[in-house]
Amino acid sequence: MGKTRSINSLNIDSTVLCCNFVNTQSSWTSADRYDYFQTYDDFIEWCLKVNISSREQLQGLREFAAEQWEDAEAALNRIKEIRSILHGLISAVAKNSEEELLHFLPTFNLLLRVDAVSRQRLVYRDKKFTIDQINISGDLTAPVWLAVESLATLLAESDLARIKECPKCGWVFLDETKNGKRKWCNPKYCGTSDKMKRYNDRKKNTTE
Repeated sequence: MGKTRSINSLNIDSTVLCCNFVNTQSSWTSADRYDYFQTYDDFIEWCLKVNISSREQLQGLREFAAEQWEDAEAALNRIKEIRSILHGLISAVAKNSEEELLHFLPTFNLLLRVDAVSRQRLVYRDKKFTIDQINISGDLTAPVWLAVESLATLLAESDLARIKECPKCGWVFLDETKNGKRKWCNPKYCGTSDKMKRYNDRKKNTTE
């Protein structure tokens, strides 16, 4: 019997929110891939897993979605569209493809300027300023804009050469190793699989 896939079984292999958001498909390189966002409730479960927002806020969204299932379905489709845009931009940076980068950048900037930034507010609390997200009642896409902001921060503040895409599955990550030589999203999974494939290919070639 195959392994049951769920948000609970999903590996979180990156320290960067936007990368973990993109990595909610089992693969970006295979047509036979599993989308961990099967339902809007799956999205909320993922949000809880990565602590994207408070449990109280996410529970409120879950309850609203249960009452407004058509809105929840539309929100999930929108969330998946945004995920594809983020993946396209991160992948373009990882591949150093300026043509693809310029293709996705205008769409991403529209998401950032019109949707993500418009939901921000400056808060003064305990004699400190922080940027917080405005809680719009019934905004089922609200958590995803934090992932959009995360990508803007990643691209603006990181060494672009360390933004990478796993050659095996297409998952994206920020290489935070000391030597910058990280290749796979997870050496234990994709790394081992890739090494075994190359070993079997070599073995097959020597026996032919």
